[in-house]
Amino acid sequence: GHGRGTEGSFTTPDNLRMAICRICKIRMKYHSSTSNLKAHLTTLNPDKLGDLSEEPPLKQARITSFLLLSSSRGLPAVRQKAITDKLTWFICKDMRPINITQGSGFKDFIHELEPRYTVRSRATITDRVVKLYDTTSDNIRQMISGKKIALTTDGWTSLATEAYVTVTAHFIDNDWELKDVILKMAEVQKSHTAENVAECISNTLGEYNVSCESVLSITTDNTANYINAVERHLQAVNVPCMAHTINLAVRKGLAVRAIETPISRVKATALHFNKSTTDSYLLESKQKLLGLKPAKLMSDCATRWNSTYDMVCRAAEQQAPVAAVIMEKKLGHLELTTSEWTLMEQVSDKNDVHTVLLRPFKVATEALSTDQFPTASAVLPLKYVLLSHLQPSTGDPAALNEMKTKIKTDLYNRYSPDKDAFKLLNTSSYLDPRFHRLIHLERDQWQEVWEKIKGEISQLPVFAERAAMATGITHQEKTALSAMGDLFGDVYRKGGDASGGPLDVGAVLEQEMLIYESETPLPTDSNPLSWWKTSQSKYPHLAQLARHYLSIPGTSVRAERVFSTAGIIVNKKRSALDSENVDRLVFLANNLRD
Repeated sequence: GHGRGTEGSFTTPDNLRMAICRICKIRMKYHSSTSNLKAHLTTLNPDKLGDLSEEPPLKQARITSFLLLSSSRGLPAVRQKAITDKLTWFICKDMRPINITQGSGFKDFIHELEPRYTVRSRATITDRVVKLYDTTSDNIRQMISGKKIALTTDGWTSLATEAYVTVTAHFIDNDWELKDVILKMAEVQKSHTAENVAECISNTLGEYNVSCESVLSITTDNTANYINAVERHLQAVNVPCMAHTINLAVRKGLAVRAIETPISRVKATALHFNKSTTDSYLLESKQKLLGLKPAKLMSDCATRWNSTYDMVCRAAEQQAPVAAVIMEKKLGHLELTTSEWTLMEQVSDKNDVHTVLLRPFKVATEALSTDQFPTASAVLPLKYVLLSHLQPSTGDPAALNEMKTKIKTDLYNRYSPDKDAFKLLNTSSYLDPRFHRLIHLERDQWQEVWEKIKGEISQLPVFAERAAMATGITHQEKTALSAMGDLFGDVYRKGGDASGGPLDVGAVLEQEMLIYESETPLPTDSNPLSWWKTSQSKYPHLAQLARHYLSIPGTSVRAERVFSTAGIIVNKKRSALDSENVDRLVFLANNLRD
């Protein structure tokens, strides 16, 4: 262009360059690419290109960035339900409060995992808990339908002073695995009389359509109201908890004055160090100085099995540092004499189960506290072994022999032979291949058990069917051959050999029992259910009874473990939980299986 000499003229180089750039940008916008534009700017405007190059390069946006990720509309309904169900399962199984879902931190966590999921309200989760409870209880109702089951029961009081009775059921499934379920944790607003406890148990059985005839036994602790509830009102066999029985017998022995005094001093020492921060730190320094691992002294609890044994054992282990602190701090009232320490070591030494007094009782309690293997079958054999450990010895101090006598007297009187529990427990022992020789019984008692088992097998519904199978004649064959039988009558049976007569089912059963009794006893640390799983075809009639009697618990530990769960659920922050919700949450925490 020609210069105009005006403000907008192109006479100056800068004005001319700017005009050319505008034209180039327009042309490039429609007719060229960004590469040509970059080349143009490099030539004519290098300063402008520097400013543009400082900006971060743009990325192409993903299509998902345009979706409303915060909305649950993008999440399929099936997926939403699956997440909500798992959330409900998590709350019940891990015993978490329902309002955990309303916390901002929990919601942020869920949003990070699945942004499209909206955490449901407390009312929705509560409704899901109720539905899960109904579904699980229906499954259990079907699971125990038509089965012989054994029960345990016990009472518990919550922080809100609400009284509950819990009932657990035990049975062996078709795969010879011991199963247990929690049937109910029912609130009892009346006093815990035998009649009210029996009514509670009866109502629980009614909810699950279980008849009293299907209940083999009910295991309880040794409180009179529960024993009377089972025996007098429910007309069932009461099995006293062996762990509680051992605890009662041992505490009778610990009441011997020469032993009670040092034990009370050991307990006072433990309480002192647990309360005094200064002396606790001093004890720790003494332990390190003597090369011992720092460990706090333990105190016992009357209702906690083996707690006295554990307390004395810990005190004996830490005897040297404890004595050093007592001497340095001048705590003479806590000091034990040398003879008292020797007595404590004899009572509780952990190193030899055969030569000390309390160690065998701890082993027996732990062996009976499992819910994975049969325990009722081991009750009377363990009693027999424990009594053999309580023989007085001339080399023992008089106090130790006195303690043995007291424990032996109390334990001997438990499980009286005139009680139904005695017969039931011996039957269970006979059907356990570890103890089936019943060496703890007199001959007449053994014969009584033998006759009882034989009589019960003959009453089993499957006995007639198995007897028919043993003859080789099925129902269909018998029907087809009935006409021929009528025709021949007894013509070819008269005068024949005795072996050609009808099958003597009693003889077949006796033979089965005799062969079983000749089996070499299993080691006591073996699982009898595994043995029966492989041997049930060899002993078909005995296997039917074994499936029933080996399911009986020898202790009420399972019911008491339910209370541990309840204590976690009904805590100080949740003490106002409704009793129905307590039942549901405790039920689900114990019955949900992965």
